[in-house]
Amino acid sequence: MRMRSVAPVPGRVCILTYHHIADEDPTYPYDPDVADATPEQFRRQMEMLVRYCNPIGIDELVRAFDGAPLPKNPVMVTFDDGYRSCHDVALPILRAVGMRATFFVATSFVQERRVYWWERIAIALSHSRSQKIKLEYPQPLEIVVKDKTAMVVLSDLVKNTRELDVERFIAGLYRAAGVEWDAATEAKHAENIVMTWDQVRALARAGMDVESHSRRHRVLQTLDAKALEDELAGSRADLEAQLGRPVRAIAYPVGRRIATEQRIRNAIALAGYKIGLSNASGAARIWRGSDPFDIRRLSTDRQMSDAMFFTQVAVPRLAYIGKGHRS
Repeated sequence: MRMRSVAPVPGRVCILTYHHIADEDPTYPYDPDVADATPEQFRRQMEMLVRYCNPIGIDELVRAFDGAPLPKNPVMVTFDDGYRSCHDVALPILRAVGMRATFFVATSFVQERRVYWWERIAIALSHSRSQKIKLEYPQPLEIVVKDKTAMVVLSDLVKNTRELDVERFIAGLYRAAGVEWDAATEAKHAENIVMTWDQVRALARAGMDVESHSRRHRVLQTLDAKALEDELAGSRADLEAQLGRPVRAIAYPVGRRIATEQRIRNAIALAGYKIGLSNASGAARIWRGSDPFDIRRLSTDRQMSDAMFFTQVAVPRLAYIGKGHRS
C-alpha cells in the first residue's frame, strides 16, 4: 500500500466486491462458493483499507462523473445480493473499524422471502435422492450430482438462456432430484440466508448506502423488454418505498458488462439510474466523460491471501481473478 500512498493515480477508484461473509464449514448447507471472506479476514481487510485509503460512497462516485474531485486513494466496499451476513456479520465489523460500504440488494428475495435461484440449485444437488438428474427444460440434459461441474452447468443455464422461465426450470430440477420443496420450506431457508427489510433499513440507518441489484437477479442480457423494465424500475421502486430515499446505482446481476448493449443501457437510464457497476476486474477510472454504466470492480475470495488483497488494492492491474461467483 505504501507505493500507492506515495503516488496515487488520479481518477482511479478501487471498488471491492463481496457477497457473503462466513467461516468455512463442511456442514454448511448452501453454496459455499458465495462466501468471499471469513469474519476474521474481512476485519483485517477493512482495517487495512481504513488505515491506507479514503472510503467513499455512492454520492461521491456519482459526483465524480460530473467532475467533482475524489479524495486521495479512494476505495469503495460493495456487497451484492442481500445475504443476511451483510447485516449480522459485516455491519458490526464495518461500524467497529469505521468503514463505509454499499449494499446492492436483489429486492424480490427480501420482499417475498424467497431463496436465491443459485442457492435453490445448490440445495437440490445436496439433497438429491438420485446420483443422476435428467432434465427436459430448457433442453435435454443429464447431470451427475457429485460432479464438481454440476453446479456450474446448472447455473450457466439460468445465466445464459434467453427468457428462461426460472420457476419452471427449478421445479423440474427438484422433481428430477426427488427433493420436496414448498413455500414454508423456502421461507425457512430464506430466514437463514436472506436479509429482511428491517435489516436492510438497519444498514441504511447505520450510514451505509443501499442500492439495486435488480429484482430477481436475472442476467439483463437474457430478458425481453417487459422483464427488463420490471427488473430495473421495479427494484428501484421497491427500495425507494422501503428506504424513503433515492436509488441511483445498480450492480448488474452476475456482473456482466453492458457497455456495448445499447438496448440495456437505454433501459437502465430510463429506469432512473445514474451509474452501473459490473464485475469486470480492475480499478474504476472515473473522470468527466467516462462511462457511468461501465464501472469496474475488484473480486475477493476466501482463498485470497492478505498479501494478494493488499497488492490488488495498491496495484489494480495485478487484480485477483478468482474462481468466479454466481452472483
